[in-house]
Amino acid sequence: MSAALIASPKQDISVPDRIVAAAARLIASQGLRATSVDDIASSAECGRATVYRYFPGGRAELLDVTLGQGVDRIFASCSQVTDHAATLAEAVAGTINIAVLALSNDAVLQQLLIDEPDTIATLISPVRIEPLFERASEWGTANFSRFVEPAVAAHVGEWCARVVTDHLRSPAPIIDITDAELARALVDTFLIPSLTPALDAGLPNPIRSF
Repeated sequence: MSAALIASPKQDISVPDRIVAAAARLIASQGLRATSVDDIASSAECGRATVYRYFPGGRAELLDVTLGQGVDRIFASCSQVTDHAATLAEAVAGTINIAVLALSNDAVLQQLLIDEPDTIATLISPVRIEPLFERASEWGTANFSRFVEPAVAAHVGEWCARVVTDHLRSPAPIIDITDAELARALVDTFLIPSLTPALDAGLPNPIRSF
């Protein structure tokens, strides 16, 4: 959730968008557990019933929507990076670097990591995270296929998502890919060599070998 939207008061935006913005603003400032639906309704200048009309799942659904919007923005930013990259290594390094920087600057996510890490652990558990990996594979096919065959591009997209979520799980990652040079070193050391057999013989899954 962008800082501008979190900070913005009631404006000419739709009621659902106003509710989501209010939820993001409150969760970013005080956490999910301390934020009630009544708080969100008050901040959004609507009734409690209105919140549930648009978001029957209450706080949990609003958190999913808020984080989902952040994920959408990250994919869009990564697409811009790949559009301007000259090589696969440059595209992948830029992707994982911009993604972790975006997560580092996400106010809602950072508040949850500090005060409610169990919530984040649930959100990135194997069952919950699998749809993101599937989306990353599709995104990889769309964005990396100009460098490699589509099947390999899909694997690379998933590899990016796994690296970024692993970074999110670790409070002190061994390789800090918020540093662009270290992100490139990670790609050159682990990903690119694993793609050589994938390109030459049968397209084995390079992600599993990382």
